Amino acid sequence: MSALPIGPGPRPGTAAAIALRPARIEDLRLVWVLRNDEVTRRASLDPAPIPWEIHERWFLASLERADRKIYIVSVDGAPEGVARLDIAGRAATVSIHLAPAWRGRGVGPAALCALGALAFGELGLTALLASVKADNAASISAFRKAGFVETERGAVVTFERRGRP
Repeated sequence: MSALPIGPGPRPGTAAAIALRPARIEDLRLVWVLRNDEVTRRASLDPAPIPWEIHERWFLASLERADRKIYIVSVDGAPEGVARLDIAGRAATVSIHLAPAWRGRGVGPAALCALGALAFGELGLTALLASVKADNAASISAFRKAGFVETERGAVVTFERRGRP
């Protein structure tokens, strides 16, 4: 699959191209660095740092799994984030994190919309699910802007987005 263009740049008046592409082995370090970013860890349901050796095994195994899809979010051709689908039947749980420079600039909602297009199109899924810490206002906003609907609220907010059956 080639990169999927997903809309205009993150700020009015810019022409940044945002795209998703499947992760490759050469993305191993990038995904590790982005996941271990301090802000990403604080927002994560599991905030512990991921040691390199554990990440390497997880990432290499994930590339081989049919029930996990990892995509690199590119901005103007540069890798700036990671979006993941963990598939169970016809539904998938979504995970996304971006490089610090692109947070709050519209890249997250655009990437989530593109992920939905892939999930409900090429992958034939009917539902996307997400869990976000209740104090993570930026992620809650991104999921809402991408058409996800809140289904439960507590310490964790759960979201769902339905596609065509």
